[in-house]
Amino acid sequence: MQNKNILMAHRIAEAVSEAGGKTFFVGGCVRDEILGHDCKDFDIEIHGITLKALNEILDKLGERLEMGVSFGITKLRRYDLDISMPRSKSGEVDPFIGTKNAALRRDFTMNALMKNVITGEILDYFGGIDDIKNKIIKHVSDYTFIQDPLRVFRAARFSACFDFEIDEQTFMLASDVDVSLIASERIFGELEKVLLKSERPSKFFTALKNMNQISTWFEEFENFNGEILDKTAKLKNQSSEPLFFMMSALCLEINDAEKFLARITKQTNLIKYVLNIKENIKPLCLLKVDISPNLVETSEQNEQKFSPPEKGKRAITWRGSMNNLMKIFDASICPDDLILLFNKIYGTDKNLRENLEIYKSRIAQPYLTGKDLISKGFKPGLLFGEALKFAHDGLKGNQKMNN
Repeated sequence: MQNKNILMAHRIAEAVSEAGGKTFFVGGCVRDEILGHDCKDFDIEIHGITLKALNEILDKLGERLEMGVSFGITKLRRYDLDISMPRSKSGEVDPFIGTKNAALRRDFTMNALMKNVITGEILDYFGGIDDIKNKIIKHVSDYTFIQDPLRVFRAARFSACFDFEIDEQTFMLASDVDVSLIASERIFGELEKVLLKSERPSKFFTALKNMNQISTWFEEFENFNGEILDKTAKLKNQSSEPLFFMMSALCLEINDAEKFLARITKQTNLIKYVLNIKENIKPLCLLKVDISPNLVETSEQNEQKFSPPEKGKRAITWRGSMNNLMKIFDASICPDDLILLFNKIYGTDKNLRENLEIYKSRIAQPYLTGKDLISKGFKPGLLFGEALKFAHDGLKGNQKMNN
């Protein structure tokens, strides 16, 4: 079945053509088609008719949503299709500027391609197709590139996501751009795309460092290795929150994660998750030790140890009693993600996963609540919290429960 957004683009293009204009797919969707990548978001640009005429066409095809009136950007409800008109150098909408001048405002040659929606003809004024084939990120215009400092980070992001190299002239131009006034939300938006889409996200930081642009927003990553981050990228879709998971892997390699997170994002849930992973993976590392072959434990010891090894086999176990692991699991916001990350960095340990399932089964059991205490005649107060904590610890095996 053909994509509904493409079908709508063709309906719009036919109506625009009848009115004397032309419609082009622009930006990433044309680039991704040449790369052989699937594209979910489509952008079309309308040339040769007025904004008023375009709005009249769109009103007949669906419910029009004006996303950026001053920039001539529109959407139709229930469609992932950005509809725009070209802009002049001054930033004003100008549908009669011509296709080459419109393409001149794009950031990189690979994003300056325009594909006629009806005929399928691709307009390539700046050698974008060859640059894609040669895996080169090259800016279109010195003038337009420096107008938006975020393009420095977009170059680094495309380098990481497509495994492309940045053109030498683009590299030199990007090195002189002042990026200090970019809104943190825009910086984080580029980082998010890198972490979720790249198989080698460390290349983003390498590119920024080589352009001398890492210190303003990512000073903690001046000496970044990136090995943990790249390993973790292969597992992100197995985690409960891929972005949070990748941010955790990123922050494991720096000391002051809290300072970095405060600079880059205001998402409190993300910050809490990342700091929680960082806090709990350290004690988990301290617990893990090798045990010698032929170790035979007494039954009393086995009661307090998780999954002891079979006699004569070398295995991994955990220092201390069951309580230590239980406390870590209990303190973790998402113990599944904690173990997923731990196993990728330090080697897979099936016993650890089994122990987490034991923890989950215990926590799933019926537990004492405040209502239970009130029904037995207890009055809310200081002892309430202590009693509930004692009951919760009992489920984890931290206390021996009596009737």
